[in-house]
Amino acid sequence: MAQGHKPGRSNWNAVLDLIGDPEFLDSRFRGNDNHLMKIIKADSKGIKIAVKYLKAGKAVVYPTDTAYGLGVDATNVEAVRRLYKIKGRSFKKPVHVIVKNLSIAQKLAIFGNAAEKLFKKFMPVPLTLVSESRILNMEYGRMLSAGTGTICVRMPDNRFALELSRKFGKPITATSANISGGKTPYTIQDTLSQFQDKKNQPDLYIDAGKLPSKKPSTVVGLGSGQIKILRKGPIGLRRIQTAIK
Repeated sequence: MAQGHKPGRSNWNAVLDLIGDPEFLDSRFRGNDNHLMKIIKADSKGIKIAVKYLKAGKAVVYPTDTAYGLGVDATNVEAVRRLYKIKGRSFKKPVHVIVKNLSIAQKLAIFGNAAEKLFKKFMPVPLTLVSESRILNMEYGRMLSAGTGTICVRMPDNRFALELSRKFGKPITATSANISGGKTPYTIQDTLSQFQDKKNQPDLYIDAGKLPSKKPSTVVGLGSGQIKILRKGPIGLRRIQTAIK
């Protein structure tokens, strides 16, 4: 992967072209004079538009299998830095990413036998694997790691999120679409209410309606040959231990 992609002007021009599309104008405009914010449906057209936003270095709110997530191109340093500012998140906290397949995950993380088994057995599910990072030589890799030396990857069990990941082709951030420490967003309104009137806001909202209220993904640490549950979630320790035998 390159040393952190910087979006070209042509990518943002493509987004501006879409804004002029009468079908795109069916979406709802929100925000103030200094920030253009769009809300569109979670359908095939929404995926096309979201991909263009991500390529342009913009921040996209999208549905996952646990809640609404805040996505940017995880290989774009400036986009990831802006994500931290939008959330008011400490740069000392790592950011999770979603990937489209095992191959991409292994380009980001050093997967041992246990990690590979868990990925093949469970994905896509609400399960996040924390492994040693393979991309610490990249600026974006160090930013995602936030000094931990690890990277957190997953494949969400959500049709829109998976298709967005496949169409975009690169890892996308998967932190919750809320202000750091704020309410978990299960609806677009949950997100809008937290970001309205903020200086830094998401650029695009993908509305899939009200998502089921679920626990956040199970987070599993896979360092030094040991398995540790870092955050309890839908996938329990017994299932994890059985899968790696």
